Amino acid sequence: SAKQIFAPKPEYPPLAKMARIQGVVRLEAIISRDGTIQDLRVISGHPLLVKSALEAVQRWRYQPTLLNGEPVEVVTEVDVNFTLAE
Repeated sequence: SAKQIFAPKPEYPPLAKMARIQGVVRLEAIISRDGTIQDLRVISGHPLLVKSALEAVQRWRYQPTLLNGEPVEVVTEVDVNFTLAE
């Protein structure tokens, strides 16, 4: 599996925080040959959490995945967890 080298946490949307909304946003992404995120799309998640998850994951970076020594694109699913501190 792809190795993350940079993965900033998403900002908790203030409206979702006020409404006490928690949960997982599941995204599908292509990790390009250079380790950047391409073609990010939403599979599931609460509408109030999706935008923040997309913005965070778009900035994530991975170590390029090698196949026979050559970098290749990889399709992956990413779960972004939103949990309120008690």
